[in-house]
Amino acid sequence: MNRNPYEIFKVSQNASWSEIKSAYRKLVKIHHPDTGGDQKIMLEINAAWELLKVKNEIPYSKRKNEIYKSKIYKTKNSENRNKDDQNKLSESDEIKNWFKNIYIPIDKLLGQIINPLQSQVRALSADPYDDILMDSFCLYINQSQRKIEKINKIYTSKKSPHKAKEFSLNLYHCLSQVQDGLNELDRYTMGYVDNYLHDGKSMIREANEKRKLLRNQKKDWIIL
Repeated sequence: MNRNPYEIFKVSQNASWSEIKSAYRKLVKIHHPDTGGDQKIMLEINAAWELLKVKNEIPYSKRKNEIYKSKIYKTKNSENRNKDDQNKLSESDEIKNWFKNIYIPIDKLLGQIINPLQSQVRALSADPYDDILMDSFCLYINQSQRKIEKINKIYTSKKSPHKAKEFSLNLYHCLSQVQDGLNELDRYTMGYVDNYLHDGKSMIREANEKRKLLRNQKKDWIIL
């Protein structure tokens, strides 16, 4: 591609990632073949998008690795300190505290992400190319991604009790699937590719089933 991608998007080289995404969305609405646009122009737009995406966006796999590393680092640095504290607690108290301070706040935040999804998608389906509807959907995604960041901080803040290891791992799989789903939905907003929307909804729907199982399993611990 010979043209400068910033020129194609009509943004400055100092434009924020949010401004670039917004410019890309506007061009897609005009030039996408599904809306009567020119396929050659759309190919040029997509080529520019891929260049800028590589430059501006941290790959999700890297972010995921950083989460794992953060958990390992925090666990190692707090292990000795936590060990002394945990020795003072009975096993049941340790489990109770973990569910109260880790699981319950995470489950609440997951609900705030999962529960509004259906109504958000239904509203957007009225006209995906409407700026107001799309901006509202993007706001939901951005707010949900911030909640996922908060969830990850909570999850890595305290080592799970030994007896709750499997439960903790299943919880992590659930929140990771929600995060994957949100990333697919975010990709949909950038190019209106229906596969991303479908995959995102499916991932979050499956995560919700895992969440329901975890909520039922929590009752077996008899901690409240």
